[in-house]
Amino acid sequence: MMSNTAMKTISTATAAAAFILAATASVQQAHAFRTTMPSTHTTNLRSSSFKTTNIRTLQSASTTTALFDNKDTETTPETAKFDEYLENKQLYEATQHLRSSKIEINRERWNAIFDIIEEVTEQAEENAINVRKEEEIPLLSQTRMEMTDMYSALKTNDHLQLFGAIQYPSWPAAGGRTLEPSLLERITGLSMKSLTPKQSNTLLYAGGVLAILEGLISLYLGFDFNTIVFLTVVLAVADRSLLNGAVQETVAKALSPGAQTKITRHEAGHFLCAYLLGCPVEGYVLSSWGALQDNRFGSRGVSAGTSFFDPGLSDQIASNKIKRSSIDRYSVIVMAGIAAEAVHYGQADGGAGDEMALIQFLLQMNGGQPMQTAPWNDLTIRNQARWGALQAVLIIREYKECYDALLDAMERGGTLGDCIYAIEKAGRDHNKLPLQKPLGMIIENSIGGDWTTVIPDQVHDEEATNGANKAAQQQPPAKKFDTEESLEELAGFKKKMEDRLKDIEKELQRFD
Repeated sequence: MMSNTAMKTISTATAAAAFILAATASVQQAHAFRTTMPSTHTTNLRSSSFKTTNIRTLQSASTTTALFDNKDTETTPETAKFDEYLENKQLYEATQHLRSSKIEINRERWNAIFDIIEEVTEQAEENAINVRKEEEIPLLSQTRMEMTDMYSALKTNDHLQLFGAIQYPSWPAAGGRTLEPSLLERITGLSMKSLTPKQSNTLLYAGGVLAILEGLISLYLGFDFNTIVFLTVVLAVADRSLLNGAVQETVAKALSPGAQTKITRHEAGHFLCAYLLGCPVEGYVLSSWGALQDNRFGSRGVSAGTSFFDPGLSDQIASNKIKRSSIDRYSVIVMAGIAAEAVHYGQADGGAGDEMALIQFLLQMNGGQPMQTAPWNDLTIRNQARWGALQAVLIIREYKECYDALLDAMERGGTLGDCIYAIEKAGRDHNKLPLQKPLGMIIENSIGGDWTTVIPDQVHDEEATNGANKAAQQQPPAKKFDTEESLEELAGFKKKMEDRLKDIEKELQRFD
């Protein structure tokens, strides 16, 4: 049996080591996803932003045949010039050439395009710490505008059929904005608890194991206990500041083998929703080691992240005129990681950082107003988070085949090009098309709301949708107007009225 001194030593070591490791738990749990937009009014946001691109009528898919059927392409002067631009990493020139010439995109060119996007955005000057200082959001740049233009060109030429597949106002769940927890649970089949990130105890357990080990070393090998604790603190701080907590993350993942898969599923949710909502994706990382080597994430103290760009939201932030549709889009992508975990596991572990990002973003919309009178308060923020989670769950389920293909590519360490190719290939293989109309409508009423999959033929905007919802509370959707049918009904009504008038006239004559 151990002496009192030994027990005290181990107990103290347990507290010290557990504190050191648990202090970093929130950082390890917060899977960040990166917003790229101007720093104005965006301090400490860890979320992605988005741009709704102008989607023109798609041309024939002749130029995509070689890409998705893995067929060889012919070399022409136009394609040779395009290849030269790609080889020299001239993204702007390659984009302009793609717009002006008929270029067949094979898999090699596809990978080269997205490799350049990953490289130039990772090396962009605005990623530098001395430029961003402590801002979580890098500045708007020419590099990212060129990336956005390339995405748009690929979309126009039908290479990216699902990029921007979901466009306002055709959210998967249209209609009312108020979403009670009970209605969210009925629509998704997921409890509020499952959509609420829970803190993992892995790091705490690791701290306990380390503390016991320290105590045993001190007891049996005669090393000074205070020295061991001091060295533990120094090493933990060094790991956090110099290695982005990578050593501690490695230990935590060793104690929890399924943690990496959950992180990947989480980031796949962010990636897919951002892509389908029209946000050019720059890249992703799935570990602290990966984040340490990527200038987009290295100084952020995060264990995983997805980086994408929204010049539209950036312009709105710069002008202090942020549209509700942009706030909604932001909310969906923020909550997509939590939604992805909940859909598969029935419980989200990661995502506490995502929730905090949404809260900070929405509070900034208040412009300094007191919480009591501000439009974004505790109730409205919670409602917006539920609304974003609902949309994300519906998106992931509607495009499940694309999500599964993306997940497989990410688990294999695929490049940005591999991941986007996986989404597009799965979409073509399973006939997944851009969302033409909502999957259902939220009907607001006094009993917590309702959900219907009966959608009006035309929903022009959100206001029209809400008006239709109110009417739907008392009656079914209106029947489409038919001129001939209406004239026949009027003629029949006129005949009935004439007959009725004749009957009344006969009754009056009898009294006379």
